[in-house]
Amino acid sequence: MLFFNHISVKAAEESTEESAERLDYEPNSVLALNYHRVRNINWLDRFLMFFSNPYELKRYSVSTEEFKRQMNWLIDHDAKFLTLDELLKYKEAGQFPERSVWINFDDMDHTIYDNAFPILKKLAIPATGFVITGQIGNSNFSDMNMINTKELNEMHQTGLWEFASHTHDLHYLDAKNRSLLARKNYTTIYQDLQKSNQYLKNEWDIDNRTLAYPYGEGNDTVAKALENTGIQYAFTLEEKVITPDLNDQYLPRILMNNSSFERLIETWKGFETNEVD
Repeated sequence: MLFFNHISVKAAEESTEESAERLDYEPNSVLALNYHRVRNINWLDRFLMFFSNPYELKRYSVSTEEFKRQMNWLIDHDAKFLTLDELLKYKEAGQFPERSVWINFDDMDHTIYDNAFPILKKLAIPATGFVITGQIGNSNFSDMNMINTKELNEMHQTGLWEFASHTHDLHYLDAKNRSLLARKNYTTIYQDLQKSNQYLKNEWDIDNRTLAYPYGEGNDTVAKALENTGIQYAFTLEEKVITPDLNDQYLPRILMNNSSFERLIETWKGFETNEVD
């Protein structure tokens, strides 16, 4: 069934503004925490973040130090870390464990392998990587150095990482700064998703059922292609929790950066200590 209102890149960007309200609490829910870059922030990065408004650093990046702090904070507050498979099973069953958290990454550039992977491995936290399958190993894709197949295999072999689709080669913005995926015709989208699914099957024997929309944007044409390629679940970028009643092809993930965790997650009612009367 088609359902989409147009989901805009601008809306996803605005959801990360400091002025956003606190994250609404739902008792039967999961926090889907979405990361893009985990950077070793140098003095120049810190200067730019303090004195300017660099889009990439402020919107899509977390420092390695901050990422480690966030993971330890979640552990200290008894988070129940879910795999992608567990997330989907709980949603289908209609009930999530308390304090459920799903850690996921888009794009899979080398900062994830270099900085996030060792931390998650040491802490035994599962994660999902949404892979642009046609750009694996590309050393200069949109100014990113992408993780190669050997390195993805290393991550997968730990048993902590699952991979899913972030398209095969439709992760671009058009001349008006809009997601290219949502502006292609049905045949182009369908063929791209088929290629992505086939890569995941060939490389890791994954029968892929999930897509992370590039820039969080989709529409009815994308939804139709999803259905016909066997992708049942799709993820956007919104400051909301996932609950069992939400449409499977419009599931929100919360974009993480150096400020959003403290602003939204640390203040979330679900992590408040239950006091005994």
